[in-house]
Amino acid sequence: MRTLSVLLVLVVLVGTNVAQALPTAPEQVTRGTLQYRPVTRPTAAWNDGRRTELTFIHLSDTHVGRAADAQAFARAIDAINALEPAPSFVLITGDLTDTFRGWEVRRFKQLTASLHMPVLVVPGNHDVSFKPTARRVANWRKKFPEFQTPYRRDVGPLTLIGVDSQVFNARRGAPAAALARAEYARLERLLSAARAENRRILVFHHIPAVPYFTTSEIKRMWDSTLMSDYRMLLDRYGVEAELTGHFHRDELYVSGRTLILNAPPISEKFDRKASYRLVRVTPQGLGYRQIYVDADAAHLSYELDLHGLNEARYREWAATLSAAEMRTVWKYRYAGDPTTREAWRRLDLARFRAYLLDPFAHQPVHGRVQHHYADRR
Repeated sequence: MRTLSVLLVLVVLVGTNVAQALPTAPEQVTRGTLQYRPVTRPTAAWNDGRRTELTFIHLSDTHVGRAADAQAFARAIDAINALEPAPSFVLITGDLTDTFRGWEVRRFKQLTASLHMPVLVVPGNHDVSFKPTARRVANWRKKFPEFQTPYRRDVGPLTLIGVDSQVFNARRGAPAAALARAEYARLERLLSAARAENRRILVFHHIPAVPYFTTSEIKRMWDSTLMSDYRMLLDRYGVEAELTGHFHRDELYVSGRTLILNAPPISEKFDRKASYRLVRVTPQGLGYRQIYVDADAAHLSYELDLHGLNEARYREWAATLSAAEMRTVWKYRYAGDPTTREAWRRLDLARFRAYLLDPFAHQPVHGRVQHHYADRR
């Protein structure tokens, strides 16, 4: 059965005239299942009657090496260290550095050493390239020996599995194909063990397992067939959420049983302001607060409650959004990015509408999850 999957940002009911200026600050969107609620204090009470088991930080694309980005990361670290109660850990989903030169790695480690909680990382394309060779993978393992992907960490009710998504992307080739087969086999063993233990599984890596809107960009990320197989793998083992970065956008997807949580960057490339996610774990599910670090972007901070979210409820919510509400959601997604603001004005809405209703519709789905990466016997 083909998985129906949808994006959080649905521009379904927009007319052909979208030349209105986007709002300076997003307003509240409170329709149906999902509610964007403005946040003024990151650790304010959640006020929903659920017990918080733990919180953690998800941030991405620090791009240490660019001076402005290293400074933004330092400010984010100060803000995270000031949170009370303290989060249990920090996940950083790739592009830790800009070029992975030695001094950039050292600077990244100096910065993360100042965090008051454990840090888990995975590589991005700026760390190991879009086409990780054996040499590049060995270089990653030399500099981050404790984070040889795929790896597993257990925290409270969660099992966290770190993955190198670049190994599985479309631009790989021999000898990276052999690396992909070996890593995929290890990943499935980790997922199977966690599932057998009845753990709540979160997988984190850099490139989301979703297609980009334009064909040219898909080729820089996941191959269509491999993307479908990977999503099926997540659904097969009941992965609760996949946490990613790479897009420099603020997005959420639903694929099968898995929430795909794509965080915006710390990096200030593309005129984006630094932000991090404070993720809340309850016995019933997840929620998060997207927190912007600097005072001039604080108005963009918001909260989303993901409890009970599934594809059907999401589609019902998205299909009833007014044009004004959709512009507000778009503003959150592309906060601060003038290029994508202009893209909204020039968008082929009919084509984009079909993509947003089901972005995976044109992606081939295969019956065998292990078709591409499993060791063949």
